[in-house]
Amino acid sequence: MPVKSPRATPSSPAALRMRKSRERRRQGSVIVNLEVGPDMTADLVNLGWLSEAARGDKDALAHALFGLIEQAIRARVIPMTSSEEGKVSFFCELKPSTIETLIDLGWLRADQRDDLAPIVTAFRRFAGRSLEVARNELVHR
Repeated sequence: MPVKSPRATPSSPAALRMRKSRERRRQGSVIVNLEVGPDMTADLVNLGWLSEAARGDKDALAHALFGLIEQAIRARVIPMTSSEEGKVSFFCELKPSTIETLIDLGWLRADQRDDLAPIVTAFRRFAGRSLEVARNELVHR
């Protein structure tokens, strides 16, 4: 009599998310929660990083922020703290190269490269400072 192999049970959505999360960590990537206030969204529109029609589109907002961040990295923007109320929240994946750049630019200590909380804090501060620098550029044009 042939032996039946056990049927693979489909994974739950939570199990799939956890599997993907573990795979990203093995590859050195992390997911961070970004909060973008209405003033920041308006600034991204005014600076040309985001279209008016895409203000509520999280993918378009993430794309705009990454474009701004890439430019800030090239400009070697330095740290400065700030906070803002009335924020939109979403998640984005940070590649290992982004984490290394945060270290290279002085936003994150090298010994914190594997510590999620400092990575998130550094990235949030960097994104906020990048937008502030871009805002100042717009004012001084």
